[in-house]
Amino acid sequence: MSDLERFRLIRSEMVRNGLTYQQICDEARVSRQRVTQVFKGAAKGYRIRLVFTQLCGIPVTSLWPDTPPQYREAA
Repeated sequence: MSDLERFRLIRSEMVRNGLTYQQICDEARVSRQRVTQVFKGAAKGYRIRLVFTQLCGIPVTSLWPDTPPQYREAA
């Protein structure tokens, strides 16, 4: 999956779940710019990946299969 395809899928999940960037930023305690970098593939941001997928109720590996095992589930 390309970064653009992943970004579009992320945005569709956000709409489907009624999430805003601000909600994700607040939950992950990061800036909007950092969330955007992760969503567009410019940064890894394993914690942000986990927060987003938990809020959406989907497995992190469905969007980011390269996520290391220690970041796939909440501690």
